[in-house]
Amino acid sequence: MSSHLATGPKVFLAATFGAHVRDGVFLPERKAEILGFHTRLTELGASVFSSHLNEQWGTAGLPPEDCMRDDLRALHAADSLCALLGDQPSAGVAFELGYAASVRRPTVLVTSSFRSQSSMIRGMGTLLELEVVEGDPGSRAVVEKACAAAIDLGTKYRSSDRFWESPEVGRALKFRSSEVTG
Repeated sequence: MSSHLATGPKVFLAATFGAHVRDGVFLPERKAEILGFHTRLTELGASVFSSHLNEQWGTAGLPPEDCMRDDLRALHAADSLCALLGDQPSAGVAFELGYAASVRRPTVLVTSSFRSQSSMIRGMGTLLELEVVEGDPGSRAVVEKACAAAIDLGTKYRSSDRFWESPEVGRALKFRSSEVTG
């Protein structure tokens, strides 16, 4: 890890956790995949939050309230989310995706088959900017494509005036320029 602060976007890296722990040890092949994404995002200038690193791959034993607090803070602060879905996302990743959708956070989904994902996940693109990268998450090409997309979406989101992005903002605030008097 470098000593300088990242100047790029903040990326939340989501991936299944509990299903990849066997006898108290995180599966090395899954750890390598997640670290591949984390490393590449960092190389591209992002600040990256991963619950896997935050919880020391399951050895930190964070209580649920700390895990929830840390994840929500990081999700809220993130400029984009990069989610490694596998065949089906875990309950934790599904929650993180739902939160991202609720706050319209740009999202990159990495999956072997987008068509096999739930209707809710496939419909996320109606609420937010969504990039789908299909393929093996261990593939260098998939890592590169997904990380570049997360950086691009995060950079775009970071530099936008988020408040004014909503097409409903005028209606919601009841702007009526014709009623303004000096």
